[in-house]
Amino acid sequence: MILLEFNNRILYELIENSFGSDKRDLLDVTFADFDGVSFHVSSHSEQRNLVTISIAWSCAKQLLRLGAQADMQKIYGPMLLPQAEAGFDVSLQVNLDSPPEDPKNLPLKISNLKRHLFAAPFKQVFGNVVNKSASNEIVAIDYRTSESIYIKPEGDSCTVIFSIAFLEDADAVFAKVFLQEFADARKSMKSVPSVKFTYRQAPLELEGYPGLRNVETNGFVSLALFDQHLNAKNVYKTINLLETFRDYLHYHIKCSKAYMHNRMRTRVATWLQVLNRARPDPIAEKAKKLASGRTFVRK
Repeated sequence: MILLEFNNRILYELIENSFGSDKRDLLDVTFADFDGVSFHVSSHSEQRNLVTISIAWSCAKQLLRLGAQADMQKIYGPMLLPQAEAGFDVSLQVNLDSPPEDPKNLPLKISNLKRHLFAAPFKQVFGNVVNKSASNEIVAIDYRTSESIYIKPEGDSCTVIFSIAFLEDADAVFAKVFLQEFADARKSMKSVPSVKFTYRQAPLELEGYPGLRNVETNGFVSLALFDQHLNAKNVYKTINLLETFRDYLHYHIKCSKAYMHNRMRTRVATWLQVLNRARPDPIAEKAKKLASGRTFVRK
């Protein structure tokens, strides 16, 4: 198993190379990230020291309303543009000649743009749970076309529920088996969150919630997080893992299917070898001899 990177590698390398190069090339790069995210990195044709980084995400407006706007201002300060680039939701601008902070830290900070945007509602709800001031109101994030994340605080804990679309019923079976390993690991590791999976049936935590989508088609993964996951020491890592959880799950489902297909192809090849070895050799026709010793040839 692998853990996916929490930042965007392409964005990281673009910003790092921009600071490390004496020659300022004109930038105009568009690329994608998980969950339908698009990035655009560009520089001004006349002022190539000014690099603009923009992100487009279907749930960005939701996230900005749920606290991301204040977080973006706090994290990126003067780099955050008051008006995003046309067609995008959030834009940053960096002056390569006079960066606002140490250039060594900026590539990682900027490449975490999606992560920081995603983290805002989680930070707010988790902080309220730790401070004993959380309500029971569910926070919903429609982060993909047919998928959502629901955050429900409950006293000293918080349940994060992923509504995940599976293209095939077989994928849901793989997910159930895979997530069962999480449940089994909890028996020997007391600090891991509780994990539950239901398919085409909403969990009890969402019973009666009016904004629930795609119950008949999606699976629901519920992660129960407790104080050890939400405190100041661990909350940053917890949010990182939540950001990549959906992609992590689908990645390992695809890996499991590829592994099984490879095993089946290997088994079929082995059976073909056995059948080929069992095939009898053709019997050559035995030559017939005459009494004189000459070979008889049928005409």
